[in-house]
Amino acid sequence: MAGDIIVGCDPHKLTFTLAAVDGLGQEIDVITGNNDAAGIGGVLEWLGGLGEVVRVGIEGSAGHGHHLAVGLVEAGFDVCEVPARRTAQRRRERRRPKTDRDDALAIARATAAEPTLGPVRAGHQDPIVDELDAVTDWRDDLVDQRKRLLNQAEGVLGKLPVDLLDSVGRAGKTINRARRALALTTEDPIARTRLAHLSDLVARHDELTATIKRVEKDLRQLVQATGTTLREEVGIGWVGAARLLVEIGDPTRFRTEAAFARWCGAGAVAVSSGEGDGPPTRHRLDLGGNRRVNSVLHIASVVQGRHHCDARAFLARKRLEGKTSREARRSHKRHLANRVIRRLWADTQHQHPLAA
Repeated sequence: MAGDIIVGCDPHKLTFTLAAVDGLGQEIDVITGNNDAAGIGGVLEWLGGLGEVVRVGIEGSAGHGHHLAVGLVEAGFDVCEVPARRTAQRRRERRRPKTDRDDALAIARATAAEPTLGPVRAGHQDPIVDELDAVTDWRDDLVDQRKRLLNQAEGVLGKLPVDLLDSVGRAGKTINRARRALALTTEDPIARTRLAHLSDLVARHDELTATIKRVEKDLRQLVQATGTTLREEVGIGWVGAARLLVEIGDPTRFRTEAAFARWCGAGAVAVSSGEGDGPPTRHRLDLGGNRRVNSVLHIASVVQGRHHCDARAFLARKRLEGKTSREARRSHKRHLANRVIRRLWADTQHQHPLAA
């Protein structure tokens, strides 16, 4: 409605800019503040003076806008995440400049135009999950470092003399081929330097692997301490359960299963042309949403499709309905998304009956 007030926020490392618009997208006010505790307090005071704020959209609520998002949620505002690509596309279409003011206004108008935007992840009900968040970030960083080391090792292997490379082999896991290469001897000084480089990479790889195992042990203990039942779902391991708990946060922020599926990209997107005004029959993969949660669902779907009788029967039934293998997989991922959010709702009700 025209009288509604919608606010958009463009956060940065040191500052954030907020713009308020009415229901028609007309500018009401724009402010800029410091991205610190005092600045967040100023924003809350500014919002209180605007009137009835229907919704606040933040671009990057998991990054520079995290603390502001937490403050707004704790203050009782309806806060949603606005994907950066949405405002970038709008800017390109209208050939608009890129300034903090224009970005904040674009975020506010995108928030007003799209009521199905997903809620921000602003903290957790359980402090154990907050600790799990930190441990998960640590593990992700270690895994990324190990991937980079393996890529470097692959490059060093490719520069070895052809006779050594033939002895090592050109197929198989990089780390195993690197260990075989280190067992070789050569009189070529350049090749010896390459092998010394490879030895350093392998040593650092082994050190990272040992650290990852220690961190994953802490991760398993924290997942157990949350009391979650996610591990009872076939195909969801310790890391997958931790990922879901951290990324989803408070599951009660999703009012329906469809809202959760939309947020994590598990719901198919209709692609209808020439089908009339009836329900669409053709759909495509949703490339938006939380890709980390989507990845956990995909892995669980693949595992269940191989080892779980109910999942195999579900996929077979979808194929008999005329769906392709990919369409059947998408249907199963949506089914898993429903099961996951139901589990989390049930866990929350069991652990926090008054909050549920």
